[in-house]
Amino acid sequence: MDPAAPPPLPDDALAVVLRRLAPRDIAASRCVCKAWRRVVDDRRLLRADLLPRSLGGIFLNLHGLWFTQFLARPTTGAAVSGRFDYTVPGDPDRLPIIYVHDHCNGLLLLDHCVVNPATRQWALLPPRPEDRLPQPPPPGMDVSTDEYLVFDPTLSPDFESLILPRVPYKPSEIDECEESEWPPSTLILPVFSSKTGSWEERTFGREGDAAGTLPGMVGSRRSFFRHQRGYWRGALYNITVRQYYRVIRLPTEDGEFYLGKSIKGIYCASLFQESQSQLQIWFLNDECGHDQTEWVLKHDIDIFLILPNLNYDEQCDGPWILQEFYYWGPERHYDENSDVEVNEVIVEDKMEEKFEWDSDNDNVLEPGSRSNDSYILFLGFHPYKEVVFLSDKFDRVLAYNWSSSKLQDLGKIFPKFYIDHDLQFHHRLVSASFPYTPCWLGKLPEKLNSEARLED
Repeated sequence: MDPAAPPPLPDDALAVVLRRLAPRDIAASRCVCKAWRRVVDDRRLLRADLLPRSLGGIFLNLHGLWFTQFLARPTTGAAVSGRFDYTVPGDPDRLPIIYVHDHCNGLLLLDHCVVNPATRQWALLPPRPEDRLPQPPPPGMDVSTDEYLVFDPTLSPDFESLILPRVPYKPSEIDECEESEWPPSTLILPVFSSKTGSWEERTFGREGDAAGTLPGMVGSRRSFFRHQRGYWRGALYNITVRQYYRVIRLPTEDGEFYLGKSIKGIYCASLFQESQSQLQIWFLNDECGHDQTEWVLKHDIDIFLILPNLNYDEQCDGPWILQEFYYWGPERHYDENSDVEVNEVIVEDKMEEKFEWDSDNDNVLEPGSRSNDSYILFLGFHPYKEVVFLSDKFDRVLAYNWSSSKLQDLGKIFPKFYIDHDLQFHHRLVSASFPYTPCWLGKLPEKLNSEARLED
């Protein structure tokens, strides 16, 4: 310690100073050192009610529709809107697509920005790298990418965005490909940091063995049907936000897989492709260290045996609020007796109906026996309960508690304009879904918005 430096403040005096800070600044102060983190945690200076510790709803990307919809959980508290055209000032008839690509602890990743729906704060993003992966794919193979968001307000006020490769695939016109391990021992990835406000290339070294060799494992591209991820204890599964990564094999060879975070950590659900009704839920147990990570089967059931036979003509609404957004299009949806768009009226009326919903006992369904012509969709894990969200092609969202085998009806999944324009969208289908946990902490970094506005 520098003898000329002033002595550190006693914990009580430091706590008095920290209490005067805004919540976002308290979160940043918690990251200064272990002593400050201890003061913040022991005295609970960071208010739990502002952290992302409750489920606020589910964001839904529908097939053929480039405007994300929001199924919101009823509450007596402040309501959250899933409408984001305020992040794109200008002519409402010339809006770009407003489509959620990822969610992490209350922040959403859109094409042009990161937004916090709870506080309505947003930060513009600079253009992605033109060559999205600085590391070329293996010879003779192509690779597509996904973008992921990383944010933990208890560790840092900043967020990061990573562009990750999917399993490479062999183009149909290519006869042979060079054999190579996947993923490689070193990955070079584009990473955006809100702290610096720019993209950079970051190198990740692999710990342990590869998943397999290419092109032999190309078929595993079918394993994940939609964008799936889980963020737990500073790691984005299946890649960490530090300077290394490791491969975690899937719990079984068959089925469609869905990865996510729930009450105790990282979980994986599988629906078998042939019947689309056998639901398995696995828990990733890594308490014994990285070398002894294992998947533990928590639940295994034929879900068709307990699904109720609902009358879908009568089951139009549910306790959860479906906010219907159609920002632009060849047709504007107006009420005949008003010059206000119909979907706007629906949103505002329902947002005013705030009430508490018992997530354990309300809208419980009697078990039935669903016919095998149904098709089950997996929408995600409840982040804080042993619950998964399911849907089917008949427009209902169900919450299934795998510990009690209890089913609850939450409401409809498809907006009316989406159903009415069935020929336009060809198939009614959820292409991606994101359980949403509101974060009420302060503002996003102002540096990004100010610099982006100057460039404009």
